Amino acid sequence: MAVFSGVGDRAALLRAGQRLMTTRVHRDSDGEGVTTIERRFPTATGSLAGFSERELAPHTDGSAVAEPPRILMMTCVRQPRSGGQSVLVDGCGLYREIAEFEPGMLDALREPRSAYFGGGSGYLGSVFEERDDHRVTVRLRFDGLIRFSPAASLYVGKLRELLRQRATTLDLAVGQGYILLNDRWLHGRRRFAGDRMMLRLIGDPLSEHRLAPGFAGRREPAAATEFRSTP
Repeated sequence: MAVFSGVGDRAALLRAGQRLMTTRVHRDSDGEGVTTIERRFPTATGSLAGFSERELAPHTDGSAVAEPPRILMMTCVRQPRSGGQSVLVDGCGLYREIAEFEPGMLDALREPRSAYFGGGSGYLGSVFEERDDHRVTVRLRFDGLIRFSPAASLYVGKLRELLRQRATTLDLAVGQGYILLNDRWLHGRRRFAGDRMMLRLIGDPLSEHRLAPGFAGRREPAAATEFRSTP
């Protein structure tokens, strides 16, 4: 994950993003993949809740598709009157804390087919998905578009509390933003009031960057979590 500044409009976001990823065009974006996130539907829920002023719990973008976008880039182009801080949680740190102190919880959250994401054509998987190469990816949401297995549902309250404890909050000014690996980091926001506007790009890393999915699982040494601020 990295934070940045000097990206205050659509053109600047596209220039920065296209050096890092192949962008994905989707339901809410324009033809070049840029999504304008602002207050459009005050009472929206589910996949449209981002277009309200409501708080959004830390989550994975595209959790209902088989292969969610691996990179997410967000920048502020208009600050709200109050609130609206970005909330980020490192899934690697979350996983390792659960593995150390709540192994039964980890077993439930990584069990295949223990969580269903989306509506009628969603994805059946788990919160922590362990790959054949022993790396782990994170997939999570807390709205009406997730259903947990009976075993996993026992830990939903604890999981929410751990996310609250591990959250990093960013109060972004105009032109500031963040870029993160969507299969490792969870992102959300505080409730806000006023005319807040953010721009978002999602996509997949260019091959030359050689970004491995997720993070090393329990069979490999853990990499240190690092925050970088770039001009």
